[in-house]
Amino acid sequence: MGSHLTAMQRSQIAEALTLSRFLISQSEGAEPSLIERRRDRIREIQTALQACAHPINQTPEPGQAIPLPVRQAVVESALLISRYFAVGGSGWRGTLPSNTLSRYHPDPVPPSWSTPEGIAAMGRQFALPDAVMDAIVAQLDQVDADIARQHLLIESVLQTVGLSLDNVLPLTTEPFVSLFQELFGGILVNPDKLDVVFTPTQLYFCVDFPAVEDFAGWRDLCPKEHENALRQLHQRLSEFTFQKFQRFPTFGPCQPAGIRETWAQAVSDRYNVQSSSPVPITPEQVMQRLSKSVGVLPQKDAEMFLVHDIWGHYWQLLFSQFNSDYTALADCGEALRAHETAYTPAGPLTCGELFEFAGPLVSLNEEKAVQFFHGEVRQRLGLLFTHLLGELVADIAEFKFTFTNPQAAHQLPSSSAFTDYPANLDLSLADLDFLFLRVLQPLLEIHLSPMEASPLEIALLADSPLMDVGADQIPRLEVNLKQAIAQMYSCFLQEYGRHYLPTVESEDSLFAEIAVNLLHLQNVINTLYTDPQFTQQSPLPFQDLLIVFISRFCSGDSYAEFWQVDNVLADYFIPCWHLLKQVAAET
Repeated sequence: MGSHLTAMQRSQIAEALTLSRFLISQSEGAEPSLIERRRDRIREIQTALQACAHPINQTPEPGQAIPLPVRQAVVESALLISRYFAVGGSGWRGTLPSNTLSRYHPDPVPPSWSTPEGIAAMGRQFALPDAVMDAIVAQLDQVDADIARQHLLIESVLQTVGLSLDNVLPLTTEPFVSLFQELFGGILVNPDKLDVVFTPTQLYFCVDFPAVEDFAGWRDLCPKEHENALRQLHQRLSEFTFQKFQRFPTFGPCQPAGIRETWAQAVSDRYNVQSSSPVPITPEQVMQRLSKSVGVLPQKDAEMFLVHDIWGHYWQLLFSQFNSDYTALADCGEALRAHETAYTPAGPLTCGELFEFAGPLVSLNEEKAVQFFHGEVRQRLGLLFTHLLGELVADIAEFKFTFTNPQAAHQLPSSSAFTDYPANLDLSLADLDFLFLRVLQPLLEIHLSPMEASPLEIALLADSPLMDVGADQIPRLEVNLKQAIAQMYSCFLQEYGRHYLPTVESEDSLFAEIAVNLLHLQNVINTLYTDPQFTQQSPLPFQDLLIVFISRFCSGDSYAEFWQVDNVLADYFIPCWHLLKQVAAET
């Protein structure tokens, strides 16, 4: 870490953060001229800050000169790229004519990269140990199997309404009205108000939602008895809950509990009849998988999200380790628990280990409390970094449409002011600003009452020596525990105030360092992604390789890798690309 920014540059980032807050969440109802002025201003700031970038190393280097984790991530990415079309939007179909999906194309990939000879040549060129290459090949086999399973799942879903991935166009909406009912608790939608887009791995319902106060529009959308349920679903599209992260990478409203069990059984039956796997899929697994691959979009905004979600997000589920981080992130809104474990330099430490009991007395080990707090913050911020990177690479994939179809850029609406850059500084700053305190909130929010015991208190008391305390001393023990917990939160708040205040202009704030690192990362990406000397080298992949590489490199310790990835891209991405170019020429 360490930003080396001037006071002026820090002030500019702080202003960009303020502008981002306004443009993303506070501009509704504002004068269009004010919105445009602020968009112009944040673009000016981005241009001024573009100079805050690491120099790009374009000199070819031998494989051994590049760190092994970088070489491994590049080879993984290069080999996964040949599967990108299979998990993105290739072969998309639907009742909605999408100008963006129809014009979007993945980078070409040399055919030899999918052959055993090409894979072996890549391992030699990058000097990867045999054990590493064996693990990469095993990973590719697993990805191929996962893709095949997902294709069969979507095929089985379509078959329940008389369709198939092989059906020829045109399609009608009636079968998808039935699918919508099965997936969303029986809600019935007027066929004229529903469109669908699907790929062999994903399914998106595009609903013609009216304005909230347009009562006539809602009557046209669905029968009256379904209106409340559909309004609630519509509201969930824009509401934030940590539980949405369980449904990565669609983050949609399709919840397993809302899927009809009898229909899920029918899907699993069809799947198992057609599957060559000896392990059958269960209805519960069908529900879980569909919750991650079915989305709902407002029809009027569909083009704003289809490329972002289909080409930008879904591949992350299979190509990266982001899913495990998102699963953990989904729990970040829950209250602190006694068994919560922070990984500190001294080793793992649970919240329960911060307290010491002696009869009715309870004391807090403040040294351990400080270690626990910083360790837990690090873990939670690592999960946040995964989300920031996941959204960043999806934004970059979305920008590819604009980059390759400049004459049709207007067909891809965007909420960002940076439609002419791959990375959207305003959206990233807004995501950081929105989630930073939310992921830390359970460490800073105290809930104590003399009238009842919190779950944390109940768990700590269960592990305390209650049997050694007389019945008349238990009320004293309970009060002492509340005091020790209050002391713990006071300790946490003190450390938060010293190190983690969400301000940009202070050099002592980690929040500021995160914002600066995002700026450095985005500036490197903006430089690399649009460089014509690399983007026009068909049939070699470059832009798709870049986004998959970011996800692969940051699939280990996301906290540590977030601070490294900007330097790694600047120092090693082009030298690694030159090595790939040699592989392509020799195979």
